[in-house]
Amino acid sequence: MLRRRPTVRRPEIIMSTWQQHALSNTAHNNSNQSINNHNVNHRSSSVETSDSLGDINHTSSLSGDFGNLFNQSDYSDIELIVESERFYAHRIILAARSDYFRALLFGGLRESQNDNRTIEIKECKSAAFKILLEYIYTAQINLLKEKEEILLDLLGLVHQYGFQQLENSLSSYLKSILSLKNVCTIYDTACLFNLKNLKQHSAQFIDNNADEIIKTNEFVSLSSVS
Repeated sequence: MLRRRPTVRRPEIIMSTWQQHALSNTAHNNSNQSINNHNVNHRSSSVETSDSLGDINHTSSLSGDFGNLFNQSDYSDIELIVESERFYAHRIILAARSDYFRALLFGGLRESQNDNRTIEIKECKSAAFKILLEYIYTAQINLLKEKEEILLDLLGLVHQYGFQQLENSLSSYLKSILSLKNVCTIYDTACLFNLKNLKQHSAQFIDNNADEIIKTNEFVSLSSVS
């Protein structure tokens, strides 16, 4: 009679309970280590990305926030009156943007007294002043939509209040729109405020078109200074 051979169980398949538990813990630890490594790598990548983008620039939103304060009575601590038109403003913003207003509002003059909430701006056109005041708050002007007469008034204010960058931009724009009709007026203004570059450019335009310009009423009305 043949004896039946006993079944041999493979040791690599059959494991004791403690072995299974140990293997499970090892797999769990390896999984956690993999996750931790992924998180570390992700954080490292984020830091590197943050470092590479370290130059933060939110000036556009800042400009928009300041622009929302333009001619608003909210938080206003001073009122500027120009040709009977009232403009609401903020002393600290005016002073930060203009040496003229800094001296006027914080330089010990009568207008700098805290109880003086109203200042009248004389010898100034309200249309031009409004454009300048909005520029103070927003640093933006759309010159294309403004009349030349107002732009020349604005140029005078800009020169008086010391906005050099805006003065240069205005001068460049006026040079680009010179015509037989407006060159004499622009030349007059350039001479009045001693804007050498604009004056020279306008004079050259007049020289190049002298035969036509001397026939215009604008040429006859040139000031003695010009």
